[in-house]
Amino acid sequence: MNKFSELGEKIKTLKMARDILHNEYERSEFHKKKEASPDDIVPPAPEDEEIYKLLTAIQQLDQHVKKLQDEQFHVLKDQENK
Repeated sequence: MNKFSELGEKIKTLKMARDILHNEYERSEFHKKKEASPDDIVPPAPEDEEIYKLLTAIQQLDQHVKKLQDEQFHVLKDQENK
């Protein structure tokens, strides 16, 4: 498998993981409170700690996807210059 395809598979896997975590977030009470009043500040509750961890994990996955996409772009660019 070439480097470009390998990176594509990693990106696909990370995006699937991100979607799973995002679906978990959307089912949370925290998300429902935010949806009910998007302009209000929802005070954090002790049970929301797990949601913040979930949101952090989603952001980290997004960062890894971006990094791999950048790397994939450079591989593609290098292949075009050959």
